Amino acid sequence: MKINRKIQNIGLAIIAGIALIGLIIGTFLDQKITAKMGDYNNMFGILFTAFGPVFTLSIGSLCGAMLFFMPKQEKKLVDILLRILGILAIVGFTAFSIKEGFAYVDFPRMAEKASTYKALIAVLIGLIDLAILIFTNLYIKKLDEKMIVKTVLIIFVIYLMFFLVSEVMKYLASRPRPRVIDANPEISFRAWYQFHPLEALKSPYKDCKSFVSGHAFNSACLISILPLMFTLGKKENSNKIQIVSLAIGALWAFVVALSRIIARAHFMSDVMGGIFLSVAAQALVINVAPKILQKFE
Repeated sequence: MKINRKIQNIGLAIIAGIALIGLIIGTFLDQKITAKMGDYNNMFGILFTAFGPVFTLSIGSLCGAMLFFMPKQEKKLVDILLRILGILAIVGFTAFSIKEGFAYVDFPRMAEKASTYKALIAVLIGLIDLAILIFTNLYIKKLDEKMIVKTVLIIFVIYLMFFLVSEVMKYLASRPRPRVIDANPEISFRAWYQFHPLEALKSPYKDCKSFVSGHAFNSACLISILPLMFTLGKKENSNKIQIVSLAIGALWAFVVALSRIIARAHFMSDVMGGIFLSVAAQALVINVAPKILQKFE
């Protein structure tokens, strides 16, 4: 890896600390913050709710494109497996981006033109993928093959942690979302630490998957993924690029987290808990995965 792990760990620790403070504040003020900031028709909340995950997931498509377009490998089986993995990543991350975008166009302000917004989302994601494929095909020859595979595998592990940790936490906590509480008088507010395992599988609690926020967890993945991507073509560690990309990833995570509160999809403790757990998972991957990969080299 061409990143400075000391800088990365310090950055992750600072962001985790901010998220932890937010989680503590949310523990006491969740309802007041949501009541003050929540607005179903706020365009900022709508747009970032619909498009928030797309930026992060497009990195997954980029990783798939790199595996697909990378130079031919000496071992035929390895070559075939890497290209199949690349195709699966492109298709999988694209499909998930569209699914996530389509799931959040049912706000009152968007209901009348839901089909139009869905078409725009599909076109936007299609254009992003096309740009990724063209860029990767032109740029891939400048990159070291081993570094491509190593970086892509680490990024895929980060994504895997996102899917596993966020989904497990949602079903363990089974916490009602603000909009579910608004719509169903039978369901009342519950603090994030009051777990009701698997209650989200039962009616009327099927949409009670508020803690942790998948959007926040997903978006926070950029905190580690961007430094990996931006330093991929560098022969030496570039600390300035790494710090800037860390800051961009953190800013994106907190902006998306804010949009989820405004959209009344999550409480403050949900989004801050999502960022905190995401950062913790990334720290584990960043420090452990390279050591494991070295043994296979």
